[in-house]
Amino acid sequence: MTRGLLSAGIELDAATERERETRLETLKGELLKMATRGDVAALIDKTLGVVLELERENERLSWRLLRALRYRFGRQSEKLSREELAQFCLALGGSEAEAAAPEPLVPAPPPETRASEQAAEPNAKPKTRNRKTGGAIVLAPSVERIVTDVPVPADERACALCGKAKSSIGPVDHERIEFIPAKVVVYIERREQLACTACRKDVSVAPRVAPAIDRRIAPSMLAKLMTQKCANGMPLDRQRRELARMGADIPDKTIASCWAYATDALEPVALVTLADVLGSAIVGADDTHLKTLDRHAKGGSFRGRFWCFVGTDGSVGAQERVAYGYAQSWKPVEIQEWFSAIDGIVQCDAYAGYAAECEDDDGDTVIAVPDERRLGCMMHVRSKFHSALLGKDKRAAVPLKLIADLYAIEAQCKVDALDATARGDVRRARSVPLLDELDHWVDELHPRLLPKAPLHQATQYAQNQRIFVRRAFDDGRFEIDNGRTERRIRPFAVGRRGFLFTGSRRGGERLAVAYTLVDNCILLGMDPHPYLEDVLTKLGCGWPMRRLSELTPHRWLAEHLPEKQKAEPPKNA
Repeated sequence: MTRGLLSAGIELDAATERERETRLETLKGELLKMATRGDVAALIDKTLGVVLELERENERLSWRLLRALRYRFGRQSEKLSREELAQFCLALGGSEAEAAAPEPLVPAPPPETRASEQAAEPNAKPKTRNRKTGGAIVLAPSVERIVTDVPVPADERACALCGKAKSSIGPVDHERIEFIPAKVVVYIERREQLACTACRKDVSVAPRVAPAIDRRIAPSMLAKLMTQKCANGMPLDRQRRELARMGADIPDKTIASCWAYATDALEPVALVTLADVLGSAIVGADDTHLKTLDRHAKGGSFRGRFWCFVGTDGSVGAQERVAYGYAQSWKPVEIQEWFSAIDGIVQCDAYAGYAAECEDDDGDTVIAVPDERRLGCMMHVRSKFHSALLGKDKRAAVPLKLIADLYAIEAQCKVDALDATARGDVRRARSVPLLDELDHWVDELHPRLLPKAPLHQATQYAQNQRIFVRRAFDDGRFEIDNGRTERRIRPFAVGRRGFLFTGSRRGGERLAVAYTLVDNCILLGMDPHPYLEDVLTKLGCGWPMRRLSELTPHRWLAEHLPEKQKAEPPKNA
């Protein structure tokens, strides 16, 4: 059937037709202006862009029509036919007789089949699987070990040949790893009361001996809520149901109030940690979205931004420190306060808000990240070319190979444990020529690409970020990508699948407080629970403001490490 027959008798809406005519007349005027100016390249790009978009829309509509026809006229039943069942039975290893049965059964081999097959072929080599094993189980020294001594029976303690007593030559250990479920414990301080029964006027009550924090929900429970949500991605409601199975049925509003109390109490410590991170020599920055509920917003919610900052002192393999912040939108004014506090180098992606101008509190015009203090990210450059390769453009394999060679050089520098100076020398000798080759390839191919082609977008991104990416190779202190920030923000993105949203703007700020402290504990390789429990107890007992920096995770760990471990800095998680 031709298109003429398909569209016969279909009348188009007059208003829609007039709007189309106006749009095409505007396009014609733009093309005429380009032709008058002699800008032939822009005219061709504009025309090809319109044609390309029309072809894509036509293909999308064709696929939608095909799916609709399949849904309307295709097979709807999910039952397998008799022939399909027989073929399925044969594919699973069944016999012809089993497949010919009226109702074929699933051919499950008996348990002794494998043993009989091995016995039939004693000389056969065992089949090996090309599967990467998970490695041996490692148990930390802090794991409790319950040892049960089993002595040799009395009738076997003497030698059966000479009759002399046997000596111990060491035990034979057999380990069995068991899990003891957590439990909720209620500590009741039962204070005695005495009263005079004669005059009924004097009553004495025993004094309190519990800690000064007079709350029914103890800091250990508050630390549990924060650790489970930020480290394991467990929403508060899921934790509430877990506690209910343990026998503590706590209302959801009480759980929410406990979370609010804990994060509000810890906010000063998180702000000190944030200031410490922003004061680092090199700061990596990136963000991800966080759905925020708001009954005044369209649809009852808006898309907030959850920012991650990772700071280091610039030395190779230095200990990282991380901090988080919440912003209501992606506007540059939302992040201006954070970035104005950074005096060092900032490594980030191509977000336009970094270079946007906005006013500070004094009314002066400032830029969040000045160009002279900005580093690019090779990971983002690579991702654009990788998307083009997935779009079946094989030309993208050339830059991907060059970028892979650059990362191979970086990996070898880590294996050789080079310092910043030596790594900078290696980059200038080996990496910079590869960068020159990549830039030459991009500049040569870019003018010939279609405007909306994925490879055109990749080359455009590489050209725009070139000065910032090349700067990362000039100094051995810098990393060539912002991967450290991407890795730190990944646990939040995974945990976000569980709690989906935050209930308010203040809820987003509290979430940033919790992730700042918990994630720093994970980076330091320590359990966040004892840290949070100790800090919440100290804050509840009246910790002095001038000693607030002692409660940050790095300072707290330094005070609680054994003397023999204080000399060695903890490794990054």
